[in-house]
Amino acid sequence: MRSLIPIFVAVAVLRCAHAPEAPPAAPVSAAPEWPEAQPPELRLPKSVQPTRYALDLKLLPAEPTFSGSVAIDVDVHESVRQIWLHGQDMEITQARVETNGRTLDARPVTASEGRLGLLLPEAIAPGKARIHLSFNGQVDRERSQGLYAVEEGGEPYLYTFFEPVDARRAFPCFDEPGFKVPWTLRITAKEEHVALANHPIVSREKLEGGLARVTFAESKPMPSYLVAFVVGPFDIVDAGTAGRNAAPLRFIVPRGRGAETAYAASVTPRIVSLIEDYFDMTYPYEKLDVAVVPRYWGTMEHPGLVALGQPLTLIRPGEETLARRRWYVNIANHELGHYWFGNIVTCNWWDDIWLNESLTSWLDRKTVELFDPSWEFALEQHTQSAMFALNTDSLAASLPVRKPANTHDEVLGAFDNGTTYAKGSAIIDMFESWLGEERMRDLLRGHIRKNEWGTTTADDFAGTLSAAAGPEVARAFRSFIDQPGAPRITAELQCQPGSPAKLKLQQERYVPAGSTVSAAQTWSVPVCVRAGTGKTSERACTMLTEATGELALPNKSCPAWVLLNAGGTGYYRAGYTREQLDRVAAAPKGALTVRERMMLLSDMEASANRGDLPLGDALRHVAATAKDDHRLIVQSGARLLYAVDEERLSTDERARFRAWVATMYGPRAKALGWEPRPGDDDTVKSSRPRLLALAALQGQDPALVRDANRLVKAWLADRKAVHPEAVSLALTVAARNGDKAFFDTLLARARATEDRTERSRVFGTLGAFRDPALMREALALVVGSEFDVRDTRPILMGAFTKAETRALAWAFYQEHFDALASRMRSDEVASLIGLTGTLCSEQSANEVEAFLTPRIAKLDNASHALATTLESIRLCGASARLNEQSVRDFLKKAR
Repeated sequence: MRSLIPIFVAVAVLRCAHAPEAPPAAPVSAAPEWPEAQPPELRLPKSVQPTRYALDLKLLPAEPTFSGSVAIDVDVHESVRQIWLHGQDMEITQARVETNGRTLDARPVTASEGRLGLLLPEAIAPGKARIHLSFNGQVDRERSQGLYAVEEGGEPYLYTFFEPVDARRAFPCFDEPGFKVPWTLRITAKEEHVALANHPIVSREKLEGGLARVTFAESKPMPSYLVAFVVGPFDIVDAGTAGRNAAPLRFIVPRGRGAETAYAASVTPRIVSLIEDYFDMTYPYEKLDVAVVPRYWGTMEHPGLVALGQPLTLIRPGEETLARRRWYVNIANHELGHYWFGNIVTCNWWDDIWLNESLTSWLDRKTVELFDPSWEFALEQHTQSAMFALNTDSLAASLPVRKPANTHDEVLGAFDNGTTYAKGSAIIDMFESWLGEERMRDLLRGHIRKNEWGTTTADDFAGTLSAAAGPEVARAFRSFIDQPGAPRITAELQCQPGSPAKLKLQQERYVPAGSTVSAAQTWSVPVCVRAGTGKTSERACTMLTEATGELALPNKSCPAWVLLNAGGTGYYRAGYTREQLDRVAAAPKGALTVRERMMLLSDMEASANRGDLPLGDALRHVAATAKDDHRLIVQSGARLLYAVDEERLSTDERARFRAWVATMYGPRAKALGWEPRPGDDDTVKSSRPRLLALAALQGQDPALVRDANRLVKAWLADRKAVHPEAVSLALTVAARNGDKAFFDTLLARARATEDRTERSRVFGTLGAFRDPALMREALALVVGSEFDVRDTRPILMGAFTKAETRALAWAFYQEHFDALASRMRSDEVASLIGLTGTLCSEQSANEVEAFLTPRIAKLDNASHALATTLESIRLCGASARLNEQSVRDFLKKAR
């Protein structure tokens, strides 16, 4: 938590011209004696709770400040002389409280982290009251937090982004998710500007001075972080209707960008319908406006005014690549899925934000899979999420899905990708597999209907689970949600003549080499195995509640192989002996599903990181995956390549490694070619860039590199000369060996374009150069004033990810960290710290620790980011040392 700043007094100095009138203040015969301010440590007291807001704002995008007033109806539950709510970086110009027919002037005081207190001249009794506040605030133009402005085509536009604790920067409020009440908004803006908010406009009146006052319908109950509005010279694109109730669908875009919403407009109604069908509930709001915000960061599930970033939503006609289509559908589905998991039912406090994010991330796989089954979205996303989560859970610093949120930093850190999103959704996958799809669907439908327009906690969800599936399942679920880490399941096959075969199971926490965490931890684990001989196999399951247990197998004879994660849905690491692994890996084609094989390959990597299986032995399995018919097996096998620390290899060994990679993937990549061909389906389009990247980037195949250079030259002359599917990867490959002329051409393009998405692609390409002089020139753009650091950050990321430029990136990072961090919000600072996680040695960890430790105390949400990064660096170094010789031995024989 940041240290508390001194409490100070903000005296009322003026009143907004459009503030609502209030009854005259009662005469006071003498100066009141104000109580001593006693700010809450974090959560607001329940003594005063809001029941309704009337918010009035004057918003002029070109101005550095804004003004407003708010009337908050509250229930007072006990006699109080001070009321605490939130208001940050604003001046309170007037504060009054109406109660029992009287009006009391209040004295505003502030404490750190946006806490705003109203001191009263006398105690107010329990009952109804109304708070009146007038205020001035600052428009953010650097961090996209609170009420922020971005310029497009020479015109400024205003947007909002409040989650989790930035509504308090835009207006005074009880800024906690549990305070979920109706809101009425009124905005005064330029007459020619568009002003929109969560709910429909009910009136628009012309004012003097070229202004207009826009009043919106009262909202359904929502917490402060979901309030949203936009103001500026937007274009409004009518896209028909969406949902069972035919809610009007519109896209709100910067002037002149409407044509780029064609793909999004064509698919959004179907996304809404698929989500409605899953819940068997109608879209819950009167309208669906899509506010196309400048950057991906800013995407948010605001009721009736969902925010989706330009990189997602604005696609030039003819450039609807598979990657762009999938990305839009996935993220739009996620944000609209939050209308049920988050908006209709909201977590009561930030420790349960997983109820919003885990459930919605899991829902994505259900509904996007139905949107286009050929994408195999559910299969790919389930396995990738599980792998990501399991890697996160290998850290001693890993947090549980349900995290403590008892400090300001813990609230900011609650949105952890590895656990809040990926792990939580993987756990729900596991329990859906245990219960069955229909049973899980009905359980979740019941959860939404039971808590409609209210708030819930983990206890509430566990109660629903217990009622629907039994206390044992609820306890098992909580054992995964409430604890950090992941189980490692091992099994000993026991076969006795005349008796059924059985497995002696054992569980412990998965702990990689070099970790300091104890393995002595247990869960209630739904363990399912597949045991077979040849292609014939049978499934058996048990709930393993202790450190050891037994599972009888249904096989009539002793099986030849046993897969410890049947279906690949179990959230645990399967630990195999060398013999067990060889047997299951040798199972005939078709004996294991694609998901099972993907998780088996992931478990091989985990075994190598633990020291059970030399990485060199695991690499023996990659060649077979490179020839596999299924693109996801190719992709999963290739993950083992990234476990090789190339910096520990000699020049000859590195060349041999890259040649081996090119030999494995090059022929298939060349056969597919760089550009799509007539008749290519999305499966082929998805396979092509993955194979090309492996062969041309990691393998550095000379012929493919030449092809990339040729395509880029043609594209620079005429962007229509190369198919959009090929452009991004070709640019990256060409940049790896690019010269000064190519660098300058790209930089000139970044300077010339007004399209932020195009500029972002250019900056990502500039981060791919390996020439030290060119990388220094590129890195100078990150700290310069010419471009926004939020746009140039891919350059620094690219420098850190390549062995050739990593040392240069680290030196630059140390020189400019303070300047960069000062221009970023807390989640961006955490990502900035995380960049150093690409380093891989004890020495590097010591350097990072010495450099960053003195700095994190001054930064929000930084301490945990540093802890996880340092541990990642050290574990990477431990694994690399452990496997160094086995990799060398493997490369001596690699062909």
